[in-house]
Formats: sequence, structure tokens, C-alpha cells
Amino acid sequence: MPELIQAPDIPFALAATILAAGTAWAVNGRILPATGNKGITYLTPLAEEAAKTLWAVFLGAPVLWTHAGFGMVEALVELWRRGARGVAAGWTALAAHSLFGFITARVYSGSGLLPALLVATLTHTAWNLAVVYYSGRAKSRLTGHK
Repeated sequence: MPELIQAPDIPFALAATILAAGTAWAVNGRILPATGNKGITYLTPLAEEAAKTLWAVFLGAPVLWTHAGFGMVEALVELWRRGARGVAAGWTALAAHSLFGFITARVYSGSGLLPALLVATLTHTAWNLAVVYYSGRAKSRLTGHK
């Protein structure tokens, strides 16, 4: 069975993960107050997919593992914020970002960076549309409507 990640890749994947999480945190911190759920649905996917993929490519880190690492960071944030109530959201974040990473890595290896970013962003946008819709928060969180 081939190894999915080599030992020399681990420091680069960790660095790309940390930089991507920090970049996304900074950008997303501006998106939500300015745009509410529309931003979560349409802008957050672009910010996160660009941060994860571009940091991985820039540092020469494995794209898939940078995305999975980002999902792990998001899972840990869910646990920290919500305690035991964040377990399901944490596992979902890990699974979703790992899936986005798999898709991104496959498209990147076959078609290049821009198509990979496009497909990953569209996939993440579809995911966020479903999450916002099914969470019953289709109206803006900023106005207090549910």
C-alpha cells in the first residue's frame, strides 16, 4: 500500500495548515459581520479554499493533508467553543474539509491550480448552501431572524 504522506511532508503540511487557518480566520472575521449568511455561503468557501490550496502549493505541502489539517483545526475549534455539543460538528468539519482536499488534489493534479480552486470553491459553496438551509438559518444571523 503506498504511503499517502511522507515524513518530509509533515512540517510543510503543518505550516500550510496553520497559515491557512490563520488566513481564513482573519478573512472570515470580516466576512460574517459584513455579509451574514450570504457571506458564509458564497465568500467563506472562496476564502477557505484559496487559503488552504494556495498555502499548500506555495510551501510545497500536500494539498490533501493541508485541507485535512484545516478540517482538524476547525473540529478543535468546535470542541473548544461548544464542548461535547461540538463533537458532531467537529467530525463533520474534518470529513468535509478532507473531501474538499481530495477533490482539490485530484483536479489540481489533472487540470491545474485555477480549475482546482474553482471546483473546490463550488463544492464548498454547495455544502455551505445546504448547511445554512438545513440549519434553519436561511435569514441573516445579523438581524436576529431565524
